[in-house]
Amino acid sequence: MDTAYFFALFWGWLTIIMTVIYFARPSVLAQVKTIIVEDRGFSLIYGMVSLILGLASAILVHAWTLDWRGLTTLFGWLALVKGIIVLAWPEISQKTPYKTRITSTRVSLAIVCALAVTLLVVVYRA
Repeated sequence: MDTAYFFALFWGWLTIIMTVIYFARPSVLAQVKTIIVEDRGFSLIYGMVSLILGLASAILVHAWTLDWRGLTTLFGWLALVKGIIVLAWPEISQKTPYKTRITSTRVSLAIVCALAVTLLVVVYRA
């Protein structure tokens, strides 16, 4: 299996599964957001996992093209940037009002999920 193909399936399905969970069970999203802000140990692990997955994806699939490979690269870079922000600037989440964090996360999830569905449709047709 091609590395780009693997990461396209990985990011696509991961995003869709997490979005469905967070929209079907809003209490789970609320718990995760609370834990990330209140428990520095959890946020460190969360940030490191995002950093590692994003870095691996960005290194192995580095194709800034206007096709599914470019979208896969974008997902990797978004994860990498998220990991860096969570690790380096935890006060961003701490200073943001809770309701704003939840709302912005839901909007982001909806947008990224639409991209993930598009990614999977294109990859499965290829």
